[in-house]
Amino acid sequence: MRADDNLTTTVSAVFAVESDLADANVALLAERLWPHVLTGPPETLVDLARTTTIDAAGLDLLSAAHTYAAHRHIAFHIVNAAPHLHGMLQAAGVSALPAAHRPRAAFAITTRPPPQSDTPLAMA
Repeated sequence: MRADDNLTTTVSAVFAVESDLADANVALLAERLWPHVLTGPPETLVDLARTTTIDAAGLDLLSAAHTYAAHRHIAFHIVNAAPHLHGMLQAAGVSALPAAHRPRAAFAITTRPPPQSDTPLAMA
């Protein structure tokens, strides 16, 4: 899956992780998150409200994005982390806001892949 070019923006954004941040979901989030962060947006939020597990690759992604954003003085926030995830992120040196934080961003992007259809698409 490729990130849409129109997702690269300079507005604030929420990246809502709709499942565990593991395996293919890490690659999908990275594919969507990095083009946004690299544009130097005013604020980026990663919402972990529906996430119960983060694997090593997911932790690496969040840590790298957090470090890059801090180096570039970009606001990068991880929000709605469950207590056990909050502790894991803090141990990795990544600041996170605990559950019950409400994102304030302009739009949301989920890590859930789009539904597949057997219907062929017509090309214009």
